[in-house]
Amino acid sequence: MIFNKGKIRFRQGHWSRLKEGLKQLRISNNNLTSIVALERFLREQFGGAPLRIRWNVYRDGLGKYTPQNHEARELILIQKATTPPKVKETAYFSTEITVPKSPWSHCKTLNALTYVMANIERHERGMDEVILKDSSGYISESGIANLFWKKEDAFYTPSLNCSCIAGVARGALLKHLNQQGISVLEGKFSEADLLSAQQVFTTNVSGIAYLQHIENTEFDTSPIELAESLFN
Repeated sequence: MIFNKGKIRFRQGHWSRLKEGLKQLRISNNNLTSIVALERFLREQFGGAPLRIRWNVYRDGLGKYTPQNHEARELILIQKATTPPKVKETAYFSTEITVPKSPWSHCKTLNALTYVMANIERHERGMDEVILKDSSGYISESGIANLFWKKEDAFYTPSLNCSCIAGVARGALLKHLNQQGISVLEGKFSEADLLSAQQVFTTNVSGIAYLQHIENTEFDTSPIELAESLFN
């Protein structure tokens, strides 16, 4: 989460996604710190300084593979917020790593092995971004963020049925574009669909990053003000 000027960006979206994840994983939220209380704590301790917050919630207790209770434990990790690059010059489609399908594949869980291995591969190849597909070969997401692209006057993004994470920034941008009367299509898309776009960009809570090249195809990296305004 991004904390800036005394507030958590997209606060309600984070809270809703956390509760959905706990529901899917059968973890109780009865004793969970409220996001309002967390925001108040951050203001008291750090004022309005820009911070990046990681809020890990996991199942408490013993039981190995059969939990003995479903109460939640929490860990808050706090670090200074940094500005990520706005343009990623090189990206590619991974042919070895896919995003697995499960009832909780849309949740952001502590099992991030798919993304760790994808970014190890990306680093070894000397690339700035990796694009992942689901087990059926449809475009899913990038190694660290959700994917959007623009073609003519419409925006496109993979459906959650393609195993991508239901990113908080993804949801906020979808709502923002719909409120502006902009056409947004969620669906199952191929490499060819993505490569036919005019602009391709990723979204997470840090903001938007534009992809300049996907393999041999070049894209426009001019800022899309309608989308950028959501993060200002």
